Amino acid sequence: MDIVLLVLSLALAGTCAGIWLWLQAHAVAVRLRRENDRLETRIVQQTQALRRALTTAEAQVERLTAEDRTKGEVMQALGRELRTPLTTVMGFPQLLRINAEADPLTARQSQAVRQIEAAGAVLLALVEEADAFMTSGDAGASPSIHRVDLRLALRQVCDGVEPQAREAGVTLACPPPASGLCVMADPGQVRRILRRLVENALRHSPGGGTVRMEMRRDDSQVIVAIHDAGATPTREGSDRLFHPLDGQDARGGTTLGVASIQRLAERMGGAIAQQREPWGGTVFSLSLPAVGARSVSSPKPAVVLYVEDNPANIALMRQAAAGLGLTLHAATTGPEGLELARALRPDVILLDIGLPDMDGYEVKARLDADPMTRHVPVLALTAAVSPQDRTRGAAAGFDAWLAKPLDLTALAAALNDVLGSAPATGGLDADRRQRA
Repeated sequence: MDIVLLVLSLALAGTCAGIWLWLQAHAVAVRLRRENDRLETRIVQQTQALRRALTTAEAQVERLTAEDRTKGEVMQALGRELRTPLTTVMGFPQLLRINAEADPLTARQSQAVRQIEAAGAVLLALVEEADAFMTSGDAGASPSIHRVDLRLALRQVCDGVEPQAREAGVTLACPPPASGLCVMADPGQVRRILRRLVENALRHSPGGGTVRMEMRRDDSQVIVAIHDAGATPTREGSDRLFHPLDGQDARGGTTLGVASIQRLAERMGGAIAQQREPWGGTVFSLSLPAVGARSVSSPKPAVVLYVEDNPANIALMRQAAAGLGLTLHAATTGPEGLELARALRPDVILLDIGLPDMDGYEVKARLDADPMTRHVPVLALTAAVSPQDRTRGAAAGFDAWLAKPLDLTALAAALNDVLGSAPATGGLDADRRQRA
């Protein structure tokens, strides 16, 4: 009997223990389920919050992107607007230089012309650098190749670093003006390279020294050599060259090392060379592809129609045309230009792209559609100078794309090209051309 009672007691105790354990497990499961539900609710809430934050961030990015795009478009438009008055500012000094033999300038007038050229060059450099910044976006972007006066580019750089040179007591010996030293390159990148070379020579020249600069043409290359005035050989080696003192260049931008400017030069078909001089100085040379020397003359008398809405630029072109032996007619609107083109049947048309009523592309299309004018060569004279603009101009069939501010030498070269190969218009005889 005792044994039965013991067994029953043990069974009852086991049952009670099982029930207790089940109740404990059930309570734990309930707590875990509640905790899981709470965590799931928090995850859903956090996910929703993150989605809202992401949507807000995307909207902010889109807004900032739109603002940046708008600012970029405004800057590009401003640059184009600046190029038109710069044509006048830089064009008339060119005429004074070209006509100096027939109408010599006094020493004071020559100095004034140099000051105007220097000021215009600084403004143009700022415009071109802003254009390059807005259109390139990164260092790997393709350079925009134009005809560049290397002498003028070096003069601009020297003017920019002259205050540093005076403070250091170093003389910058910029070479005198010379003709036939133009290259095909990106204007902004050329100035960037030259500025870095001049600044480097300035840093390695003692007070009282002179940074010498030489420029020459060697077959198909134009070479600029910049000598610093280092008096003793350096032990640091070429790796110290171009090492920045403060991480910034003369304009406050990031400095370029020798490897960087070498890459810039190579992308334009040029090169950077370095040579140690016996007394310890260093000469860095920049070579770039040369363009042939062009004279400011026209191969034959010709009738030219200039479509431009800026009166000052028309006045400049009238004087330039007179010097080139051309007969110039001007129109200030697209419709007027089309009417004069049909009436005059000129030998060549100079066409501004940014006309107010009918842009140059539409004028060109209408000229091409008219049997009386489709054969006339059309040269674009424009402030739209980005690679995209040039590509669009080539697709539109322009015979040349001349950037503002106007380079009279480049204009003469383009006129020589089209007038030398253009077919006869047949619409005007020699007498009428003399009377036009």
